[in-house]
Amino acid sequence: MLIIYFLLGFVISYIGSITPSMLNVTAAKISIEKNKKLAIEFAVGVSTIVLFQAFFALLFLKFIYQNPIVLESIEKVAIVVFAILSVVFFWKARQEQKEIVSKNQKRSGFITGMGLSLVNMFSIPFYSGVGVTLNMSGWFNLDTLSIGVFTLGAALGTFFILYHYIKLAEKIKPRLAKFSKYLNYFLSAITGIVAVISLIKIL
Repeated sequence: MLIIYFLLGFVISYIGSITPSMLNVTAAKISIEKNKKLAIEFAVGVSTIVLFQAFFALLFLKFIYQNPIVLESIEKVAIVVFAILSVVFFWKARQEQKEIVSKNQKRSGFITGMGLSLVNMFSIPFYSGVGVTLNMSGWFNLDTLSIGVFTLGAALGTFFILYHYIKLAEKIKPRLAKFSKYLNYFLSAITGIVAVISLIKIL
């Protein structure tokens, strides 16, 4: 059964992250503007945080759903964070690209990945919802070992979807290089849309 939990975590995480989002677009952007090594470090940083976010969401699943105000508070904070990030990405897009690259050249991809993944608190409601659905359908047990195996699969699924974005960016890098300065506008739009949609859902 443990291998099934691992595969469930991997597949759900991979498919759940397959559409363009702040994290996978940023991974592609780092690969285009800097290098593949930093982009992979970024993916590892993101996946590390996802491991803990998913584990927390599933371990405290019963408490979270018995106290819906906790989930609502997490979602409200996430909305505010994404709204702020939307403004930040838009501001960065307005700056001189050469200055931004030179300042960020020595920044750790791993730390950047952890930081952005940490503020992406929508992972907790996502994995809470997944946990409830799987548990109610009899596909998943909420014991610590099962949760650990599932979240390991989820972290690897996140890493592989980011890695595939990085590989895709590498393949089309010559064509995307001149448009990379517009990716911050795209990230601003993504985070802004997510914030607005999430706000509408809780109203």
